[in-house]
Amino acid sequence: MKSTDTSNKGWAVWFTGLPCSGKSRLSQLVFDMLTDYGITCERLEMDAIRRQYVRNPEYTDKERDFVYGKLVDFATERVQNGTNVVIDATAHKRSYRETARKKIKRFIEVMVRCPLSICIERESKREKGLVAAQMYHRALERKERGPQFEDLGPVIGVDVEYEENPEAEIVIDNSTGTAMDNALKVKEAIRRYINQWTPDIF
Repeated sequence: MKSTDTSNKGWAVWFTGLPCSGKSRLSQLVFDMLTDYGITCERLEMDAIRRQYVRNPEYTDKERDFVYGKLVDFATERVQNGTNVVIDATAHKRSYRETARKKIKRFIEVMVRCPLSICIERESKREKGLVAAQMYHRALERKERGPQFEDLGPVIGVDVEYEENPEAEIVIDNSTGTAMDNALKVKEAIRRYINQWTPDIF
């Protein structure tokens, strides 16, 4: 294991993708791999940021613009203070990620690709009581039949388009292979960028 990164030159890695694409699992695995290697970093989750600023989330466009603005500002501040951050956030609008890219010099976008059909299948297996449980199925039912759900705002992938970025630094297909295998691929790609910025640290 190499020494902890104390270069005081932070970077950000943003994991983006559809809900249930597996980005949270991948971001956690990669985060653990980085920290195990001695790379000091902090993991930022969109849900945690949202809870800080919105008491009863409705997931409207205005609300999402607001909380993503807060996330980008917080990540930028952490990076400017020398902290490396791993961001776990859907960021369905490419503009959210582009804003972060403009503010953060050392920025890596990891786009986690997964067909909507597989995301829906994975989401349907989630336990009841979780925030996202049955989210897709209820959104599809609402779209097809019109019933309203007071606790369900516009759902990304069904009601709201997810905007891909084909020019993302790292694109991983998470519909095949194991989460660990895919995380290893992402970690190796990230390592190449980090070594360009800070040689011999990773």
